[in-house]
Amino acid sequence: MADVMELLDHIRREQDNFPAAQKKVAAFVVENYQQIAFLPISALSQRVGVSDNTVIKFCNHLGYEKFTEFKKEFTSYAHSELLIYNKIGGETAPVSEGDSVWSMIQNDAIASLQETLSDPQNHSSLTELLARMEKAKHIYVTGGRLSGIAAAMLANKLRYLNLQVHDLSCGTVGDYIDQTALVQPEDLVIAISFPRYTKRVVTALEDMHRRGVPIALITDKGLSPVHPFADIVFHCATDSSAFLPCYTGCLALIDVICQAVCMEHRSEITEYVRDLEKRLLAQGVWM
Repeated sequence: MADVMELLDHIRREQDNFPAAQKKVAAFVVENYQQIAFLPISALSQRVGVSDNTVIKFCNHLGYEKFTEFKKEFTSYAHSELLIYNKIGGETAPVSEGDSVWSMIQNDAIASLQETLSDPQNHSSLTELLARMEKAKHIYVTGGRLSGIAAAMLANKLRYLNLQVHDLSCGTVGDYIDQTALVQPEDLVIAISFPRYTKRVVTALEDMHRRGVPIALITDKGLSPVHPFADIVFHCATDSSAFLPCYTGCLALIDVICQAVCMEHRSEITEYVRDLEKRLLAQGVWM
């Protein structure tokens, strides 16, 4: 997985050095990396609209003698994508047999938590995110599918801390385009993107990136298609022994971000929360 990520990063860095036809191959590979392991060279060249020879020259440019050598780099990624089906079909011990499910999930959660919160890149990204949030005219949070639930949680917590945060919900296509079109370069978008990725969100973030909108990304350690459009990146460990990813690291990272905001503006947030709690209690809402 790491090898594929490094290869894609290398392709992105080399983008300007490819001849025009090879640039088309590079763009296709970066955007459709999940499919490379399953495509013969003739199918790939046909879909890109170039000759087989152009694909081979593209591979040569990257240091591969043949397309088959280049293709092998994506095989492990393709296999990892199939793990979810293997895990669903695999045998697991009943809960009554030593409470195995409890210890399995506990171990996954601890590993996800430790790896995510000890990542040096996440530490430096937090400092940059706080600075961007301080300068942003408006803050927007977005995500699709399960990531959308995490995004809504982050937005809700930040609003509780007296930040003007808007939740970009990717419900219908038209509404989402209308919402994202309002985001400007002086704003900040915090995107949460975990598999399975949502094309609608990826397309919107690509458009906002092209318009100069700064984007902070919270994602897994895989090959998020949003990665090329992000100015700040947080990586969360999501490896799991079960057939669903473990989101403990992501939820902890949300808490870290909110707590860091709170520590920077403790006095004004304390006053705001005290007043907010009075109003909530008056409406019959309590903690």
